[in-house]
Amino acid sequence: MSQVIEKSNKVKKIIILFCTFIVPLLFFLFLASGKVNFNKLPVLTEKVLNVDGDGSFRNKVTVVSFIGENPTLETYQKMLNLYQVVYKSTEKYKKFQVVVVVPENTEGLVKKLKNELLKVGATDLSKWHFVAKKTEAIQKIFLSFETPYKLNEAKAVSEVFIVDEQLRLRGRTDDEDAADGVLFGYDMGSVAVLKNKLREDLKVIFYESKFAVKQ
Repeated sequence: MSQVIEKSNKVKKIIILFCTFIVPLLFFLFLASGKVNFNKLPVLTEKVLNVDGDGSFRNKVTVVSFIGENPTLETYQKMLNLYQVVYKSTEKYKKFQVVVVVPENTEGLVKKLKNELLKVGATDLSKWHFVAKKTEAIQKIFLSFETPYKLNEAKAVSEVFIVDEQLRLRGRTDDEDAADGVLFGYDMGSVAVLKNKLREDLKVIFYESKFAVKQ
């Protein structure tokens, strides 16, 4: 009887040692191999039009917004949502930026928006760009995204979009809140969407970029 107990104790010790040392070691080796499988964020549009100069989409992971002219108080609130919920926690990533496309001759609007963002502060705006374009150019850029949304008369839309380093529009094809599951843009008016969808989807793209370089 004592031999059976002794044998049982030995088996338990072996199991404990295996779980304590061998399993973590195997997990570490798995991670070190760089062969980590995760779901990539779907590509919804293969090629969008780029913008020139500061704010160029190329080689950046860009959150793009079209706020139009004569923005309302609601527009300012949406910008603040984007700044507080997404920008402040994501600007640490080297390739990240926010690009706000505005019509030409809206310098006063841009200055006012910058001042409002700086008021809620603690984070600089070095990765937040306002890009002024002619009305026709704004329409062309937006249409190149190939989304079901439309710009209003002021050339604005409530959604923001993710454009990756290769100028591809990224989004979801299995979104539980979209009728057909396809999520092209993220509603700036919803803090929950910005936090639980946009911010998380950006993390997926940064992981993609990280492991692509590693491999």
